[in-house]
Amino acid sequence: MWQVPEMAAIIGQFGYNVDVINYDDTGTILTRQYDLLIDIYPQNKSVYQHHLADGCLKVLYSTGAGPEWQNRQQTLRVQSLNARRASSLLPKALVPPFGSEITDFDAMFLIGNEVTLSTYGELPIRKIFFITNSAWHFPDNDVSQKSPTTFLYLATYPQTLKGLDLLLEVFSRNPALSLVVAGQYEAERDFCAIYEQELYASPNILPVGVVDVTSKVFHKIRQIASYIILPSCSEGMSGSILTGMSAGLIPIVSPYCGLDDNAAFHLRDCSIDCIADTVSAFARKPLGWIKAESQRAVETIRTRYAPQHFSQSFRAAMEGLLEVSQ
Repeated sequence: MWQVPEMAAIIGQFGYNVDVINYDDTGTILTRQYDLLIDIYPQNKSVYQHHLADGCLKVLYSTGAGPEWQNRQQTLRVQSLNARRASSLLPKALVPPFGSEITDFDAMFLIGNEVTLSTYGELPIRKIFFITNSAWHFPDNDVSQKSPTTFLYLATYPQTLKGLDLLLEVFSRNPALSLVVAGQYEAERDFCAIYEQELYASPNILPVGVVDVTSKVFHKIRQIASYIILPSCSEGMSGSILTGMSAGLIPIVSPYCGLDDNAAFHLRDCSIDCIADTVSAFARKPLGWIKAESQRAVETIRTRYAPQHFSQSFRAAMEGLLEVSQ
């Protein structure tokens, strides 16, 4: 929530008066002509399309993978789940693909890395500026109670895209390991029905639902858990993983979580066998290694993914955009 006011403040430093509206706002009546547009959802262009000045700079602000990529990957995940579980789950939160309007944009500000950019295919936008996502800051990192066999899943929606189904199948078959499940899974009743046994009746799987990262519950989780794991098939730069790292959790992620090799441990692939082998291997790590890597995760956030790094990257993107336009 702090990033949007920060963006507006930075844009203002370049001499602009800034108006901010929600991405799906159709009711606001605009009265000005705008010299700069930064849009997270070009499909809603009707609200501003008659209010752009001649020569208006248009920026696509993207916080995730390419829409067609994301839809295709989630659909494949759902098909695989249905084949394994003899179910009829449907994909959720499909993203409308870009239309012809995308050719009018001068640049893209992308929260992610080169892997994220690769999911866009032949994007007609040639000027790309990467934005660094930021994590919640925790003032301390207590490693005295770490359990090498405890993992945290912390994600939003939908669960097949994030890979919760894969984790539930892996951990339910390996009672020596523990998984804490935090997120919006309860909003997907059909998913929870398919995985009712694994999610609610497995002694080594603890579902805690949506959790406030400033709460006592999360404080206890981060004291005990050693790892945060996300086998997602489509992200920008995962804020939940960055927050977990800031909390001292060691990240194990798919390459599509937007973190470079030197910032996180990457799954070779997101097959059930690969995930099972990976979590078993990490669960055997000595406690000294876990404590050191926990501190390294916190330091990585401090030096690369703190709020000031978001601000610096956004300011650099604005500078690059305006240099290009001159």
